[in-house]
Amino acid sequence: MSAQYSVNPIPHSWFGHLYHRNANALEITAEGISFVPTQSLFLSRLPLTNLEHVSWQQLDHPPLFSASLLGSLLSFTASGVSYQIPFLSYFARSHFKHQVELLWALSHEQALYDLIARIEKAISKRYLRQSLLAKMSSRIAREYRRWFPWSASVELPPKTRAALTQLHHFYHWKNAHVEHLREDYIQSQLVAFADFFDSVESNPLTNKQRRACIIDDDNNLLLAGAGTGKTSVMVGRAGYLVASGQAKADDILLLAYGTKAAKEMDLRIKHKLGTADIKASTFHSLGLKIITEVEGVKPSLSAWVNDEPAKDKWVHDRLETLIENESYRKHLFDYFSRYYYVEKSPFEFSTEGEYFEYLHDNDIRSLKGERVKSFGELYIANWLFSNGIEYQYEAKYEYDVSTLEFRQYQPDFYLPQYNVYIEYYGIDSANNTAPYIDNAAYLASMAWKRQLHQKQQTNCIELFYYQHKKNQLINKLEQALTVFKVNYLPLPDDAILATLYELGRVTELAKLFSQLIGLYKAACVDKTGLQRIFSQAADPQQARKAFQLLQPILQQYQEYLSATGDIDFEDMIAKALAYLQSGQYVSPWRYIMVDEFQDISEPRARLVRALRDSRSKTSSSETSLFCVGDDWQAIYRFSGADVSLTTQFAQYFGQTSETHLDLTFRFNNRIGEVASAFVTKNPHQLNKEVHSLIQVADPAISILRRGVNERASQDEPSANALAQALNALSVHVAKASAISTTEPSTKSITKPTVYLLARFWFQLPDKDLLRQLNAQYPMLSIECLSFHASKGKEADYVVIMGLTQGIHGFPSQKITPPLLDAFLPQAEAFQFAEERRLFYVALTRAKHRVYVLADMTNVSPFVVELIQQPYNVELNEFSTSLVQTLFEQIKCARCTTGTLKARTGKFSSFFSCSHFPLCDHQEAGCDLCGSPMTRKRTNGFAVCLDEHCGHIAPLCNLCGADMSLRESARGTFWGCKNYRGNSVPSCSNTINTATISFKSKPNQKLKQPRDTTLPKPQQKV
Repeated sequence: MSAQYSVNPIPHSWFGHLYHRNANALEITAEGISFVPTQSLFLSRLPLTNLEHVSWQQLDHPPLFSASLLGSLLSFTASGVSYQIPFLSYFARSHFKHQVELLWALSHEQALYDLIARIEKAISKRYLRQSLLAKMSSRIAREYRRWFPWSASVELPPKTRAALTQLHHFYHWKNAHVEHLREDYIQSQLVAFADFFDSVESNPLTNKQRRACIIDDDNNLLLAGAGTGKTSVMVGRAGYLVASGQAKADDILLLAYGTKAAKEMDLRIKHKLGTADIKASTFHSLGLKIITEVEGVKPSLSAWVNDEPAKDKWVHDRLETLIENESYRKHLFDYFSRYYYVEKSPFEFSTEGEYFEYLHDNDIRSLKGERVKSFGELYIANWLFSNGIEYQYEAKYEYDVSTLEFRQYQPDFYLPQYNVYIEYYGIDSANNTAPYIDNAAYLASMAWKRQLHQKQQTNCIELFYYQHKKNQLINKLEQALTVFKVNYLPLPDDAILATLYELGRVTELAKLFSQLIGLYKAACVDKTGLQRIFSQAADPQQARKAFQLLQPILQQYQEYLSATGDIDFEDMIAKALAYLQSGQYVSPWRYIMVDEFQDISEPRARLVRALRDSRSKTSSSETSLFCVGDDWQAIYRFSGADVSLTTQFAQYFGQTSETHLDLTFRFNNRIGEVASAFVTKNPHQLNKEVHSLIQVADPAISILRRGVNERASQDEPSANALAQALNALSVHVAKASAISTTEPSTKSITKPTVYLLARFWFQLPDKDLLRQLNAQYPMLSIECLSFHASKGKEADYVVIMGLTQGIHGFPSQKITPPLLDAFLPQAEAFQFAEERRLFYVALTRAKHRVYVLADMTNVSPFVVELIQQPYNVELNEFSTSLVQTLFEQIKCARCTTGTLKARTGKFSSFFSCSHFPLCDHQEAGCDLCGSPMTRKRTNGFAVCLDEHCGHIAPLCNLCGADMSLRESARGTFWGCKNYRGNSVPSCSNTINTATISFKSKPNQKLKQPRDTTLPKPQQKV
């Protein structure tokens, strides 16, 4: 500091001199500002009593001079307190401003240099995390406000000016600047650790795998497609963090989904990194560790933790014990009688076939086990059964009213002891039927039945859908039975219980309760939360009734754990979370890595977030969260997994750096194209592209269409579709083997692996058959897996089985019990979203080729989609029968969704609906060759599907029914098959054979005529 800055007094203005009686107000020195003692600073805004000197270091900003009427004002903030010195010389600003600013700058320049140095070191030595950026931005902004804008007009040393230039640059960072800094860091690390990334795995990591290892934001989500090497990234990232000095082994926590996955990760790390210090943990073992450290003793684990069947048995035993209580038993019977199924109104469906599919897929049955055709019938049947009234469901009417075209009339119920019939009609109070039912024909059918009962003097009770919707159905039934003096006595409880056990419903309910115990405990809800769950359930009343039965089991379950001093899986997570949130446990890990994140449940995600946040309260170092997942493979909602935690990751965890692995080493491009296009039909799946290392020209997914009952033939000697697919595989393998033997190789030859996959285990070959298959096809190594069990695995070839509709169909259309559904993560809006992902998982297990086995008369809609929409699949590898090829053209004319299947009766062969017995439509085949006929090719005619036959028959232009060729005295004519003489309903329409003009256009597909077929007498909603 030069001598001119040693002491520089600032005088008072004339006013200040007059009142303070001092010429000078203060002195500017190299160390700061010294104040001249005075007795009369009465106009000072803030008293300066005891303030004699302020150092430049104490000042947040350079002092500010401003003009006033009585002299200049000097304003400054020292140690957070604001001051104003009045009555200074009117020339104080012009004489002293630059001097004061320079002295302040010289005193603060070292702090500026240090800040710039720390920032430059931080951005060059580590990835610029969002949390660090926020802290730096805050500090930069504070420093910027101290120096700007005044510094622009002051002559400062070059070094200080350079530092301010850099500060100005930092302050005006844009997103592009930040990304540029991050990219510079990534590139420097790619060069510095190239050798490590080349050798950490069997093959060098790809560029995107390396970047995923390096990028280290606060929250990181790696979206890794099937077969893209996510495990290599987990291993590589852990190794890189240690090798780069960013972490020690005990700074890293690896979380795996299950014990098997954790052990596999440990082995992989030990083998690839040469250390056993980095270990993977399951969520439950992590919870156990936290509880042990807080409580000082390792908690005792319930035996059920690793023995789910034992837990199921305990719940079953408790349920049986509770059933012995009369009150509980009454609630149980009420539940099974009235609330077991989720009721849907027939008026909610657009076609009768859709309604039948709902009834069939959810296996709607009475307490006697009969499959009924409506919920009204269900409640009638259950009430009759529970009250000991013998009944027969759809028994044949006592008088024969059948004709050549119409089978015998079958009323809904018959009470043989009282000779009383019961008909339940599906009409509302305005005589409207469901939209897919011909209202006029239905009302005519009702009239015919009434006329028949009146004519034959038989007793028939009529009940209606609108009575059921008004909760009057059973009351009306009781009143009607009283008229006919029907005596009833409630069935003994033992008899009802025996039936429930026989139907397997008690066991099924116990399994449901066993699953619900874990979900309920994991939800951690109070009474208000529980009521909210009920109100949001698909059927709130059913959910409440089920929970009423579950509640005492829940209480006994928790009492049992308390008595034994045990904890279960849910306790491990809940207690660990509580200890983290209360601060009793602080995470020691600076790096948390979670595998298979798409399978995570909300309680586990809460635990991960609490682990991440716990360090921020006690440590300056933030925790980095790195999660690897693939929302396309999220298939565990039934166990509590919530895919939205992946698709909406940033909303749950905060600002996130998202990276992608898009090169798969497993399946070829043709499998990838089909599988990716299929899963992304759901617009809510995250948009990403998966490219294949293996490129082939031809389709690699082949659909084999063959009926379950199709026998071997001369053209196709294989016994069934599976044998046919395995034979084709053997040919492929033999060809590939022949090619490989001509090329020199040092690799040992192993058998190609084949996975037989299905939605359910029972749809796969059992152990004995699997052993036979491996013996029959010695060139192949064949294994059976369910779709879920196959996840994370791969085979050379895959054969997919069990792609049917129905109770065990795929996608499953069975409704999840409302109480269970209410405790699971919210269902997705897109229909069959999880089942679609499950099919994606199945398709992407194969490296080379997938065979999809399908019986097109009862086929999954997913297969229909693959065939009918522009997917690049192979349809011509196998010969296909007429019915399998033209399955869409032989849909049931009545319900529209069922497929006509060939059946053989006592006297002839015929085709009936696949929804039988719900839909009893049947029709004869072609009069000439017996093949199925279709109504879809040409309006007004049924055409034989066998192109070698080509027989054509007209359809009734009044009611849409088939017409048959008949003889009369006047000659041959076509007569409607709904003709019933003088009976009602009847159609007497005829067509003269000479008037029919038909010009065939091959494969012409015209609009299907409206199905106005007169209902059979027993047709109902």
